[in-house]
Amino acid sequence: MVRKQKFKKILFLVVDGLADLPINRKTPLSVADKPNLDWFAENGICGTLNLIPKTMPVWSHIANVSLLGYELKKLYLKRGPLEAVGADLPYQEGHLALRCNFATVDKNLKVIDRRAGRKTFGLDEITRYLNLHVNIGIPFILKRTYGHRAVLIIKMDLDDRISDNDPLKAGETVKNVQALTPDALVSAKIVQDFIEKVRNVIEYCPANLKRIEINLPPANYLLVRDAGNKLFVLKNFAEKYKIEKTLCVSERGVMKATCMLAGFNAITVPELTFERSLDFIFKTIEDSLPEYDFVYTHVKGPDESAHDGNFEEKVRRIEAIDKKLADFKNFDGVLVLTTDHITSCELKAHVHGKVPLLVFGKGKDKVKKFDEFSVNVGKLRNFNGRNLMRFIFK
Repeated sequence: MVRKQKFKKILFLVVDGLADLPINRKTPLSVADKPNLDWFAENGICGTLNLIPKTMPVWSHIANVSLLGYELKKLYLKRGPLEAVGADLPYQEGHLALRCNFATVDKNLKVIDRRAGRKTFGLDEITRYLNLHVNIGIPFILKRTYGHRAVLIIKMDLDDRISDNDPLKAGETVKNVQALTPDALVSAKIVQDFIEKVRNVIEYCPANLKRIEINLPPANYLLVRDAGNKLFVLKNFAEKYKIEKTLCVSERGVMKATCMLAGFNAITVPELTFERSLDFIFKTIEDSLPEYDFVYTHVKGPDESAHDGNFEEKVRRIEAIDKKLADFKNFDGVLVLTTDHITSCELKAHVHGKVPLLVFGKGKDKVKKFDEFSVNVGKLRNFNGRNLMRFIFK
């Protein structure tokens, strides 16, 4: 049964990697010029969220499942199949799906850039070329999803207990895919065979030669990780919280996928510059709020800057998001703004820890600014996703 009485609409903003670790007691969020975020903090309620236990890796899809109020312990949380769902690919359980990066390596397979310079030029053509010229004797789909990221689906029932080949940092040599159990020996052999056959042809793709001509790093290797062969099941979010219509606004990827598995409708953010993607996102919010009760929105930019170790760019992206929030000061609903995890500019990686939380439209507390330090005196300290959902829906 859906709730019949009137209630406030909810705008739920997840700014990926917004939180950071202090460098000389400063974070991008604390030094950014963000008058609107500070206004919402002063006129709302703040606190901190603990989303991922230290026994689990700090991955966005795990954080998002937790953020939406679901219990993590009994869920199969492999990322590969989620990448397929987020890319709107038909996925059959049992088939092996893996998250991939187009990367740049040297002749000794040492990683120069895990993201091929974050330059997407030619990557779609390279993907088509690989689908045509790589033959492993088994049907597969390789699809670029967003930026340097891709998903590989091997259309055969395979064990998913294999290792990654991604060393997770530049300067390290790529690994061979290994079976983690005897039942996965076939899986490891097939995936390693695919990677090696990609390596044999990818550098000769005309689009890669063009990348080199225009001084872009070649996308000459595929890093693969987080193989999976099934999806988890989530109780329908709208039914769980007794509302009618839910919408996810996100780029192709696991944040979109986890929302879709929870029953959300989805609008995909097209691949644009950061500024133009913000224009698209906030125009979509404006158009969608009259129809939907709960609008979930994922904003990617600050996470990318932190992975690149670019403190100043992360500050600029936070400031750009802040400007978009000016129009919501008269929002007659509940605005929730938080993040999925800490992404450290210094470490260029995700980090365990509490993240800042802001809820506007449910009262006030004594917090005056929105940053990792100020929110620690807010009323909503040490919440988890279930606490947050109970609070905003009660």
